[in-house]
Amino acid sequence: MGLSLDDLALAVAAGQRPALARALSLAERDPAVAAGLLSRLTDKLGRAQVIGITGPPGAGKSTLVGVMLRQFLQMGHRVAVLAVDPSSPVTGGALLGDRFRIGESAADDRSFIRSTATRGSLGGLTIAARQMVELMDAAGFDLIMVETVGTGQSEIDIARLADLVLVVFPPGLGDELQAIKAGILELADLLVVTKSDTAGANLACQALQTVAPLWRNAPPIHPVSALTGDGIAALADAVLAHAKPSRQPARRARHVTEPTRRSLADSFQNLRHELDLRLAFNPAAGVSMQLLNADHDSPASSLQVMVSVRPDGDLFQLGAVAGAFIVLASEMNLRCIVGDLDMAGGRMRLLLERADQERL
Repeated sequence: MGLSLDDLALAVAAGQRPALARALSLAERDPAVAAGLLSRLTDKLGRAQVIGITGPPGAGKSTLVGVMLRQFLQMGHRVAVLAVDPSSPVTGGALLGDRFRIGESAADDRSFIRSTATRGSLGGLTIAARQMVELMDAAGFDLIMVETVGTGQSEIDIARLADLVLVVFPPGLGDELQAIKAGILELADLLVVTKSDTAGANLACQALQTVAPLWRNAPPIHPVSALTGDGIAALADAVLAHAKPSRQPARRARHVTEPTRRSLADSFQNLRHELDLRLAFNPAAGVSMQLLNADHDSPASSLQVMVSVRPDGDLFQLGAVAGAFIVLASEMNLRCIVGDLDMAGGRMRLLLERADQERL
């Protein structure tokens, strides 16, 4: 017999690991029900320090998370890790590679490691991932590390979620730094250069020192080596010293005042994922979908989506996407309205709004 949401909330708040695992699975499977669970945990939210870890693929983020996890445990902290993995092209779930690379620190009952999938989210974090962080917070972990897939400049969701953002770089920076410095790099609180025991690490630090003064706040640069352990303790101290307690009451207030309300941009991402699963063709190959007023944190009551046929697409695909949007939106308690239909031009505008709101 399954637990009720009330019982599950009590078990999560008590720090019971099986209950937390069940709650995290619930967030992945049904974010709307998970929102109801979180509404029962509002007095437990906003206490943890959330540490975002991002950077280019192959920078050594997972290895760094593993050694940082062990360091924080040695310092007496309770630490949870959410590793956001790429989605499996077959199941849509996490590939779980990060959890294996992070290591086996989960054997310590003061730590908890969980993988989740991007599920096509453009910002790198789904509504489920954000709910999972909140559930880890409610379970009593005082540090939560969130490792993202590292997809580049579009991955700014972590800066909205985390109290502190670490951007991780491998040795051998060059043109790659020029390509990404205008995006997520500028949101960094700390910069980390991995493999400091190699010759290329010094050049990477010099490259970062050259461009750091161009940013609004030049973040400190920390060379570290997971192999030798050099710089790990200093980085852990810097992370704790850069805690932003002012953000935590704000997060707590947001949960208390609006714990169950997801943004329409999040709902759109879920719709996109369902389109990929249910349509017989790849919608992204034949149809372009552009958000006209997307903001994950916006309380806006409507969202406009411009849908147009790509050169390799056709009007049938345009109609199929519109019909699927209407059906799927209804399943998610949303209303989808087709407007500004231009069949000759192969484009239309969709309006998404909450089904429970009043219409004038």
